Amino acid sequence: MSFFGGTTSGNIDRKKYESLTLSIRQTVLERSHHRCQKCSVKFRGSNGPFFEHINGSLKDNRPSNLRSLCDKCFEHVKKKESRKGFFGSMRNNLGQVFGN
Repeated sequence: MSFFGGTTSGNIDRKKYESLTLSIRQTVLERSHHRCQKCSVKFRGSNGPFFEHINGSLKDNRPSNLRSLCDKCFEHVKKKESRKGFFGSMRNNLGQVFGN
């Protein structure tokens, strides 16, 4: 089994999930009924969704590895990850740049 859930023979197209595309975002939002998956607040206007990578890898943008969070819940994720030292803070900064 590979990192992306397929077999080592390459059944999963990794390039398909390298970037967080609009269609992947839409899939995650539809699955969550346009609500935060932690506190269930509905996304509206400026309260747009942030996306958490469940396994921690920014390169793994499969919908099953993403969950939509409101800005308040995402703050908790950033605080938790900032405790991971230099690389944790680097990941937080990259996530903000790319909308994750």
